[in-house]
Amino acid sequence: MVERRYGVRQERSGVWTVVDEMTGLPAASDGRDLTGLEKQDARDIAEVLNRDDRLRRGSSLV
Repeated sequence: MVERRYGVRQERSGVWTVVDEMTGLPAASDGRDLTGLEKQDARDIAEVLNRDDRLRRGSSLV
């Protein structure tokens, strides 16, 4: 099974956050926390981040 570094979590207010599962904190991109999102947007972003993370881990250059 492939480990997923990023997941999504629904906040009490009903919005969604992309979470770094290693730290439990909101993930960030370009200095912006990935919070306050619609559910599908959070899922799409987490999917892209997980794909990029798998590619980095699989690279012999990292």
